[in-house]
Formats: sequence, structure tokens, C-alpha cells
Amino acid sequence: MKFLQLFPLYGEYVQDFYAARPGLATQPYAAQNAALIEDGFGLVHMFARYLAPHGFETEIVFTEAEPAQRQWLAENSPTRLDHNENWRHEIAARQVNAAKPDILYITEPVGYDRRFLDLLTHRPRMILAWKAAAIPAGTDWRGIDLILSNFSPTFKWALERGAARAEFFTPGFPDQLREEMPDEGKIWDLSFIGSVSSEHRTRTDYLNSLAKAQLVRENDFSLGYFLRTAEPEIVPVGVALHNRGALWGQAMHRVLKGSRIALNIGIDLAKGETGNMRMIEATGLGSFLLTEYQDNIRKYFEPGVEIETFSSPGELEEKVRFYLRDPVAREAIAQRGRARCLRDFSMSQSVARLAELIRHHLK
Repeated sequence: MKFLQLFPLYGEYVQDFYAARPGLATQPYAAQNAALIEDGFGLVHMFARYLAPHGFETEIVFTEAEPAQRQWLAENSPTRLDHNENWRHEIAARQVNAAKPDILYITEPVGYDRRFLDLLTHRPRMILAWKAAAIPAGTDWRGIDLILSNFSPTFKWALERGAARAEFFTPGFPDQLREEMPDEGKIWDLSFIGSVSSEHRTRTDYLNSLAKAQLVRENDFSLGYFLRTAEPEIVPVGVALHNRGALWGQAMHRVLKGSRIALNIGIDLAKGETGNMRMIEATGLGSFLLTEYQDNIRKYFEPGVEIETFSSPGELEEKVRFYLRDPVAREAIAQRGRARCLRDFSMSQSVARLAELIRHHLK
């Protein structure tokens, strides 16, 4: 059974990825695609990389990697594009039509909704997608058989936008990733990796309060913010001073593994829910996770046992300092968090569940 995963990427990541690999953009499509898979952007969502043992023939298409996509076009489809400005959708549609997958998995169905599906001449037996964030008005999911999410409002929104079904699902941490990475020791006392925007006001406030707290105590702990933002004007000066720039893929995993404390703060839209992928990535890599408290936190990890939480700027600062002073307590929690992650949120479990969902749908 053929499984094709469409995997959109941030434009900034694509630019950084090729800049770090001179000459790759002129290599054959297979070489570029393999390098993108190996770098591991969004690895907890990269199911096509791990599904083969469940009887699937898999392929991943990185729809926003323009050098790779145009190389595929040159190698496989010499006919000119109908609308060059729409190259992302047109090339991806040609790839789906050429591969003729039984299963099409769309990692970001906002940009690849009904308007994209209408470009397909091949109709997969099943089309499914993941979404656990805001869905813009006008998104049309008619033609999508199943939306997967761990964010409860998505289930209602998915049906309203035309999807046939929606189910709870959690992406997974690759079981052996930590062991496969070099052991570089702990470099940062505390790190935060993620986006800052007008949708992350609470996050921005927490990051700013921590930067101020560090300044008052004369830099008594190292603070690394690795931020992506399209709105630099909203970033406070204190936050900007600690920003080392966005991280992706392997570089992100190295910083998470190399942090004594991995900080996690959700998007404002969450409103009492947690479950973002940074929780799974940090715990899976064996780092101590300090995350904003949300009502459903125990669905994922037990506070004070497998992770630690905070509910105010004062509590955040207090727990940062406490756990930096007590590495024994910190590492004990980190190891229990890793054990819980591998027990309940491993990639092997996620792909087994995904295979089960697919086969159930196709009965």
C-alpha cells in the first residue's frame, strides 16, 4: 500500500537549509530529498519515515523546498507549469498524480485544502491530515476523509469545514533519536525554541519576565532564546537581546538535548489546553521540561514527577532557580519524563496507531 506524505516547510528553514549546504540545490532530486529527511524538520510528524514496517511503501514530498521541487519537475514532468506563481501546488499535485498513492497524508491542510485536491487527477483511497492550531476562515476541507488532532476545538472545526471525520491523535518521538545524537553535554541553563507573534502574547510576557529576572541577578544563569518571528516590532528588547535566531531539525534537537531546562509556553489560542510537540521533543531527548500549567497537563505528564509546571512569572523564576541549584532532583524528573514519553508518545506507537486508523477506514 502506497503512503505519500506532503510535508510543507517554513520558508526560513528552506533558506537556512540550503545556505548551510552549498551545491545541494543543483543535485538530483533524490539527493535533496534524502538530505531533507535526514535533517529531521518536524520529525515527530514525519510518519512516512517510520511506516514501512507496517506494510507501507512510503514517500515524503517537501512541498516548499523549491530547489528540490523544481529539480523533480525537470526530471519527471517537462511540461511547463500552468501558473508558475503557484508552483508549490502544481508540482505537488503532479507528484501525487505520478506516484498514485493509496493514502495521501497532508501535514498542513490549511495551505493544501480543497483547492489543492481539485488539482489531482488521481484520487487516493484515503486522504488524511493533521491540524492542531487556528484554522483561517475560508479553509475548505471537503474531500479530506480524516483530520487528526490533539487540540479539542479542531474536531468541531474540521467537520464545519467539510472533513468527513476527526479523531484524537498524538504524533510521536522517534524511539532511538536520543541515542543516535552525539552527547555534547549541557550547554544552556535554560532554552526556549519557538515562535513569537501576536498570537503568543502570554509567551512573550513570560520570556520577557525571565530576561528581566536574569538581568536583576547579573546573569547568574545562561538564557538561550531561539525565536522565529515575522513581527519583530512586538518583541521586547529584553527578549530580543537573548534571541539567537530560529532553529530547525537537527540543530533544534541538539539545543534541546543540551539544555538543563527546556522551557515550553503554548499559543494563546490553547486556553487551558496543552499538548504541543515541544513537550514530546524535550522529554524524549531526556531534558527537564518546565512548561506552563494547563488544565489537561496530566493527560501527558505528571507535574512534579515527570515534568514541572508554572502558572505565573514569579513561579517560573522560582522554579528555574530551584532546579538549577538541585541537579539531582532535576535529572530525576527528566528521566521519568523521558520514560513516560517513550511509554506513551513514541513514534513506534504513533505509526502503529496511524496504520490501524488507515486500515479501519479502508475496510
